[in-house]
Amino acid sequence: MVDSCFIHVPHIHLTMFARLYSPLAWTTLALVFLVILAGAVVRTTGSGMGCPDWPKCFGQYIPPTDISQLPADYKVRFMVKGKEIADFDAFKTWVEYINRLLGALLGVVIFALCVSSLSFRKTHRIHILLAASLLVVTGFVGWLGSVVVKTDLEPVKITIHMLTAFIILALAVVTVHYQRVQSESLAISRLQALPSWVLPLMFASVALTLMQVMLGTQVREEIDTIAKTLEYRWRELWVQQLSSMFIVHRSLSWLVFMVNAAIVVQLWKTTSSKGSEYQFLRRVVAIFLGGIILEICLGITLAYLAMPKAAQPAHLLVASGIFAAQLFAALEVRFLQKQR
Repeated sequence: MVDSCFIHVPHIHLTMFARLYSPLAWTTLALVFLVILAGAVVRTTGSGMGCPDWPKCFGQYIPPTDISQLPADYKVRFMVKGKEIADFDAFKTWVEYINRLLGALLGVVIFALCVSSLSFRKTHRIHILLAASLLVVTGFVGWLGSVVVKTDLEPVKITIHMLTAFIILALAVVTVHYQRVQSESLAISRLQALPSWVLPLMFASVALTLMQVMLGTQVREEIDTIAKTLEYRWRELWVQQLSSMFIVHRSLSWLVFMVNAAIVVQLWKTTSSKGSEYQFLRRVVAIFLGGIILEICLGITLAYLAMPKAAQPAHLLVASGIFAAQLFAALEVRFLQKQR
């Protein structure tokens, strides 16, 4: 038996698990994006109470598709916080159920990643630590999801639930980064001629993006309150009733753009004459700058085109992509600067 990440695995299987580590790391990252998107769709469509209980849905492992499959007193039987639930809506129920399935799938993949990380117990223990952290945080997010349901979608708990998803995203990015740089096939030279201010500014830009996401969640809480007050009608009036928080959020987006534009210019200037070994870094840099431009366009669309439903989950998905790409780039630059 060997040291394990919460479990014990026979030594004979560790080589096989090592080959699975890289695809599992990338699959974890992709699934995190899907879970974030699914959560945004749930919130946009108002499907958060589509399943009024947890972990089952209307007491079933596979939720109903028609009201005839529910008991006559289902509104009382599945009361939340002493209040009867809303009329059954098959669409909202399945939107929430799919969100939960994706979360469960993410948990299974992370558990497999945790097992596969054991093959690095003698060489790169950081893989075991990262996999274990992913498993613990994902478990916490799953528990928090049950709390959100039991408290009838309290806005603060929804926001915390979403922000913890960004912690999982950050851990997934770090996991993929370490898998890349510790691969035997990755042998590159030191990145030179990069001003000392660039790397600190890159990590600061990651923090700035996370701050923007937090501000965005506050704006979204206000939107939810306004929408409920107006019975989810007159969408063109929602933005007009927002507080100054929206102005701060909108104005800060230009600071995010300028900071990251400065980073991109410097990085492209430094790596433009280098070989293909810096291609990954250049691609990631291009992704987060393009993502910021797209995010600003989506923000303008939401503000001036009556909050179209499709733009709301897209806004959060792009923000998560920017955050991941910025963190990838910062970790990559730090690694390149340490090469001999």
